[in-house]
Amino acid sequence: MKIIKDKDLPQGSQEWLDVRSQYGMASEVGALLGVSKWEPKTALALYKIKTGEVKIETNFAMEHGNKYEDEAREMFEDDMGAKWEPVVAVGEHNGIPIGASLDGYREKDGTVLEIKCPLKGAASDLWIEVAKTDRLPEQYWLQCQQQMLVTGSKKLYFWVYDVKNTSGLLKLVTPDKKAQDSIISAWEKYWGEQPPQATAADVVVVDDSAWLSKAREWRAVQELYKDLKEREEAIRAELIELSRGQSCMGGGVQLKHSESKGRVNYAKIKELKNVNLEDYRGASVTRHYLKVI
Repeated sequence: MKIIKDKDLPQGSQEWLDVRSQYGMASEVGALLGVSKWEPKTALALYKIKTGEVKIETNFAMEHGNKYEDEAREMFEDDMGAKWEPVVAVGEHNGIPIGASLDGYREKDGTVLEIKCPLKGAASDLWIEVAKTDRLPEQYWLQCQQQMLVTGSKKLYFWVYDVKNTSGLLKLVTPDKKAQDSIISAWEKYWGEQPPQATAADVVVVDDSAWLSKAREWRAVQELYKDLKEREEAIRAELIELSRGQSCMGGGVQLKHSESKGRVNYAKIKELKNVNLEDYRGASVTRHYLKVI
């Protein structure tokens, strides 16, 4: 393992980006295994970013996290009575190049620090999930597992920091060999198969004649449908006005007036605040969406 200090490889610099392109990084493992909540979400999408084909723009949440990372680290260090230095760790595991940008590393005992500064602090989904379940979201847990894999660490501190209240939530993470083996296997497949195969979640460019012909036909029908829908909505509104609130029929058309109850806003039910509604969700349904681009 090679440790590169932040002063020698500033986060966000071109040199930092170059290093990241050569190694499978811990923050990327969620995309690699298809469990990331944010872009990139697949191995192919990750490949396009690492090769420079696609660029990810920073958003406010990312800027917020970067802005308060030092403050969060100082608060953690004050609580622990020790120092953790931000570094980049890279190396090879079974010949596979992997790495991690560490928010903090304590060389004396080999412990790692991972910091999250969610916008909503203690009211964020992350804080609530960790506090309630004592578990990390899967993509963060896998990120931590790779950080420990790269460094050989036996202990990682996961620190969620509330900027507004200057308070933190700490979760201790230890190595999971099964998870780390799956990470190595996934990176081995990634580096051995470039570009990675597309999954159903990837949007790929299709240029065969059959697709292009049907695509042109669909676009033409879509335009007709749009015009007809606008006309239908206008006539519908006129019929409703002519009915004067009375259900009626004539000319082969029936108009019936009725009222339905509004939807339940489950977020406002206090008794459901700590209930995981996902446990009551039905089976997944596959839908297909077409749009003109």
